[in-house]
Amino acid sequence: MLKLSALCLVSTFTVSLAGCASADPRPRSLPTSPYTYLSLADCRQYGLRIVDCQLEYGTEFVRYRLGSVQRMGREYASGHDQRYLVAACASAPRIQKELPIHSCQIYGARSGVHAGSVPVKGAAAIRLAQLLGDQEQIQYRWTPDRWSRVSN
Repeated sequence: MLKLSALCLVSTFTVSLAGCASADPRPRSLPTSPYTYLSLADCRQYGLRIVDCQLEYGTEFVRYRLGSVQRMGREYASGHDQRYLVAACASAPRIQKELPIHSCQIYGARSGVHAGSVPVKGAAAIRLAQLLGDQEQIQYRWTPDRWSRVSN
C-alpha cells in the first residue's frame, strides 16, 4: 500500500511539473523597422540606483552609438542580459521643439523578458528623433538667440 501511494505521489508531481514546462511564454515577435535595429548595450550600474547604457543603432556587423541613456530606480528586470532590445518608442510632449524626449520600451535580448521603459533625452533623443523621421528634427538648424547676453 505504501509503494502504491508513493507511486501516485511521484506521478502527480511529475504531471504537475510537465504542465509547468509546457506553459512557456509565447515567443516575442520582432519589432518593426527601425526598432529592429535599436538596442541598449554596455550597461553599467553606478551605486544602487543608476544604470547607464549606450543607445545603439545597426546590425551585429555595424553599430552606431546614438548616445548615453540613464535610468534611476531598480536595475533592469533581466539582469543576466548584456544587451537590451527596443520594442517601441513614444514621443513625450515637449516645450521646445528642438529638445525631443522619448520613452522607449525595452526587453532582454536573450531572455525576452520585459525590462520596463527608459527615458531618452538630450543628444541621444535628437539623434533618435532624426532616425525615426521627425521632420522638425531633420529640418532644424541651430541659430543663435538674438536676445542672448552671451557675445558672439
